[in-house]
Amino acid sequence: MADGNPHAAPPRIETVRFHADGGIARALAEDIVAHVSRCLVVPCRLDASPWDIRPVRLGGRDQVDADGLLASLASCAPGVIQVGLTGLDIGLPIFTFVFGRAMRGGHAAVVSLARLRPEHYGLAADADVLLRRAVTEILHELGHVVGLGHCNDFNCIMHFAPKVESIDVRGGDFCTACAASLPPDVFSPLHG
Repeated sequence: MADGNPHAAPPRIETVRFHADGGIARALAEDIVAHVSRCLVVPCRLDASPWDIRPVRLGGRDQVDADGLLASLASCAPGVIQVGLTGLDIGLPIFTFVFGRAMRGGHAAVVSLARLRPEHYGLAADADVLLRRAVTEILHELGHVVGLGHCNDFNCIMHFAPKVESIDVRGGDFCTACAASLPPDVFSPLHG
């Protein structure tokens, strides 16, 4: 889920810095960052200290405002993209929930693991499924950060995912058109 100016020039990216809140085990966050780093040319780093967030609850819902979390990551050094990983369920006033949020052409993204976990749907925990979904959603949000919008190709990682099954169906690759728009100094050619 992206917001912002679709015509904004993408930021120059030199590194991607990840922040994980206390609801995500350090080992899981490290695993996610390691897998995402295989898809990018720029270095990925996980902050040593937990992401200290001040969640703003959405009125009448047991969810946190995704834009509030995104705003908490907005200030950073030039060339740094910040990605917040949270165990909290996130949403927007106009959406029941979102898996992630990014500002198109901005410097930050946030991804919630809450609805990416199979156990959220009454299924057995599956670390491989969670990892695959998390990496896919992070790459989707990073696509927004570098200026991509949603894609009409159901198999493209940039296709809108209104439910978790859509993440599983779309897979983890960019379609030819979206791949051609990715900055080669950020994304690995294997993921473009």
